[in-house]
Amino acid sequence: MIKLFQKIRKNLVAEGKTTKYFKYAIGEIVLVVIGILIALQINNWNEDQKKKKQLNSIYAIIEQNLKTDLINIKFPIEFYERLDSTLLSIMTTIYPTSYLDSINKDNYLACIPCKNNISLIETFEKQDNGIELLKKFEDDEAIENTNFSQEIIQFYTTKGNKLNSFIDILFTEVLSNVKSYEQFPWYSDYSLKKYNRDAIAYFLNDQTYKNKAANFKLLTCQNYLIMLKDYEKTAMDIISKIEKRRQ
Repeated sequence: MIKLFQKIRKNLVAEGKTTKYFKYAIGEIVLVVIGILIALQINNWNEDQKKKKQLNSIYAIIEQNLKTDLINIKFPIEFYERLDSTLLSIMTTIYPTSYLDSINKDNYLACIPCKNNISLIETFEKQDNGIELLKKFEDDEAIENTNFSQEIIQFYTTKGNKLNSFIDILFTEVLSNVKSYEQFPWYSDYSLKKYNRDAIAYFLNDQTYKNKAANFKLLTCQNYLIMLKDYEKTAMDIISKIEKRRQ
C-alpha cells in the first residue's frame, strides 16, 4: 500500500500536476489520520474488553464468596432463632419449686433453662477475597458503568462491616455477664460444669438474671439476628444480579 502511494506521488510530480499532488497529499494525510484513529479506537475497545473480562472474573469470585456465605450464615441464624425462644422463656417463666427439685446431678446438663444462656454466641465470618479484588480494580482500572461495582462495595462496607463491628459488642456483653457470676459461691462449681442447686436456682428464677437475659435478647436476637438475615437477603439479590449479567 505504501509503495502504491509513493508511485502515485512520483507520477504526479513527474507530470507537473502540482495542484493535484497537493490535493493527493492532503488526502493521504487524512487517510493516515483516519487509520490512526481507527487503530486507537480498536486498541481502546480491546482494552475495555480486557477490563470487562477481568471485572466479570472478579464478579464470579464474589458470587462464589456469597454462595459460601449463604451456607455459613444458616447456622448462626438458626442458632439465634432458637436462642430467642429460650431467652423469652427465661424472661417470662416462673419455675415452681417442684421443677427445681426435679433437677439433679444426673439430669441438670439436659435442662436448657438451667444453663447460662447469656454467654452463648455464634459468629459469622464473611468471605471477602472477591471484594478486596474489586476495590483494587476500581482504584486501578476504573471504567464506565461501574454502578453495580459500587453497589457491591457499598453492601460489604455497610452490612458486612456492621456485622463485624457488632460481634465485638456481643463479646463484650458476654464477658460482662460471665464476670458478674464471680460474686456467687456457686461460680467455681459452675465453671467446672458441676451440679449446684443454687446455680440452677439463679438461672431459673433470679430477676437480675432475667433482666440480663432481656438485654442479651435485645442485642443478639433483635439486632444481630436481624443483621444476619438482612445480609443473607442482600447477598441473594447480588448473586441474582451477577447471574443475570452472564445471560
